[in-house]
Amino acid sequence: MTHDYRSSQQGEYKISVVIPNYNYALYIGEALNSVLAQSVQPYEIIVVDDGSTDNSVQIVRSYGDKVRLIEQENQHVSAARNAGIKAAKGNWIALLDSDDLWHPRKLEFQIKASIENPDWSFVASRPDETDNFPQAFDTDLQPASHAIDIRDFITKSQMSSSDALIKSSCFDKTGMFDTSLKSAEDRDMWHRLTKLCKGGQVELPLHQYRKHPFQLNRNIELAIETRKMVIRRLFESNPELKTYKKDAWANHYYENAVAYRDHVNRPFAALGSVMLSLIMHPGNYLPNITVKRFKFMAVTLLRAFTPGKTAT
Repeated sequence: MTHDYRSSQQGEYKISVVIPNYNYALYIGEALNSVLAQSVQPYEIIVVDDGSTDNSVQIVRSYGDKVRLIEQENQHVSAARNAGIKAAKGNWIALLDSDDLWHPRKLEFQIKASIENPDWSFVASRPDETDNFPQAFDTDLQPASHAIDIRDFITKSQMSSSDALIKSSCFDKTGMFDTSLKSAEDRDMWHRLTKLCKGGQVELPLHQYRKHPFQLNRNIELAIETRKMVIRRLFESNPELKTYKKDAWANHYYENAVAYRDHVNRPFAALGSVMLSLIMHPGNYLPNITVKRFKFMAVTLLRAFTPGKTAT
């Protein structure tokens, strides 16, 4: 059974779903269907089409008054998100990339966590690190949640755009997404958000990040350079966090390794990056993280020296 907040007594949760889209006609319909399938229906759904040249707009229009469409000239994803946030009428913003999917109980679980933690202004979910995205959870499942802050985001990616649920008022404090960044713009936002607002994370994967050949983040070198810029900006703006600087760079090199191996099939570049991540600051890694890094190295070596083996 679904619940509609427009007729609910829980009026404090008027959720505006903001979906930026550029030439994702292959995926936008499924993304919208995953929102419409929510056990708790949002207050409104906004798609900001960023100058698509495929038939994305026609697909969005086919949903009629279930979806509000905003069209703009191509300005990149940050400008599209900003336009949707500014147009939103709800007091909570739920972001979703147009090529990703939500679990049917995503909003339900995040709202529950927010109710239990009234000082939270944002709620994430646990990143899905496998391809086995769960389609259903037990009816009686009550997922745990825990607080996260800026220190957590320095050492590990704790939230993606597609699982972020954020109070609209937070953007008055943080400002909008930085349109000068062509990658890592979400990480830049999370740094500002977690410095200025309290929040937490539901301990379940509630969105599916879909890998496909058309993703914008396939420009690995651009992503790496932009992420470096964002890390430098973080510590320049927050000198009190300097004790976490080595942790941040160690995590940066590990993320580079994952991108080199799994996105562009460059295993030797991946090996160099993961070794840098261990050399940079091995002492602060928890044992399970260190084991994970060494397992990554072993699998990467196997791929590098196995003829015909490609990234998955």
